[in-house]
Amino acid sequence: MKILCLHGKGTSGRIFKSQTTSLRRKLEERDPKTTFEFDFVDGPQPSAPAPDTPLFYDPPHYAFYEGTEIKAIRAAHEWLSRVVEQRGPYDGALLFSQGCALVSSYMLYQQWYEPDSPPPFKFAMFICGGVPITVLKDLGVPVSKDVEELDLATKRQLLDKTTCKITRDRWQLTDYASVVRRAQFDSDDCFGLNLNVIPPELKIRIPTVHVYGRKDPRLPASVQLAGLCDPYIRKVYDQGGGHEIPRSKEVSEELALLMEWCAHRGTWPGQEAAGF
Repeated sequence: MKILCLHGKGTSGRIFKSQTTSLRRKLEERDPKTTFEFDFVDGPQPSAPAPDTPLFYDPPHYAFYEGTEIKAIRAAHEWLSRVVEQRGPYDGALLFSQGCALVSSYMLYQQWYEPDSPPPFKFAMFICGGVPITVLKDLGVPVSKDVEELDLATKRQLLDKTTCKITRDRWQLTDYASVVRRAQFDSDDCFGLNLNVIPPELKIRIPTVHVYGRKDPRLPASVQLAGLCDPYIRKVYDQGGGHEIPRSKEVSEELALLMEWCAHRGTWPGQEAAGF
């Protein structure tokens, strides 16, 4: 079972491989009968290191694109198409941060403009990442000013290494878990985004896992991406931390369990017949 692994902006395939060592080891322990081949690929563009990249990770560092303009994102999609063609086929994808943004937006454009094409992956695990707001707007999704302001503010917090203050102030005054759970389903307020007006063609229809951290400034983006995926073949998990891949035994075991579910569900014989 071959899995494409795409890192976050300002890191690399080598760094992402190190960050997921515990997860992959636990997955092998849980499912020794399944051979998982993880393909860690560097982004096509050199990049400054991410603000939270540990000093012991030496350069080079990479990104899949710079900025959030559609032209740059679509160019990255062309690069991804070449990777899938030349290094694939892939069964699934394991993604972090900008890797999530790249693959989720790639799939949404494909579903919208090439509805008869098979998806590039049978399943995906998204960790601490969401769909760029510019992509949603380009695809015709109504995006309010509040959503854009929140997106900009949380990006600034991530760069400043601050806590998720804006999200906490606006949404966590009530029960945190209830707010996040409610926002994932057909809701008119998924952290400001109205999921009820988004057509089915813009809902990702492969089995997905969404891992977010309650201390992550980019939490709203992760939850919005979960809301853009089929709730019947989707699982979500709060890893309890920030914009990171925790390596504790408890979290690694849970992530391995979720990856195992996602991989088996994505390759279930009835998946294609069910129309997903």
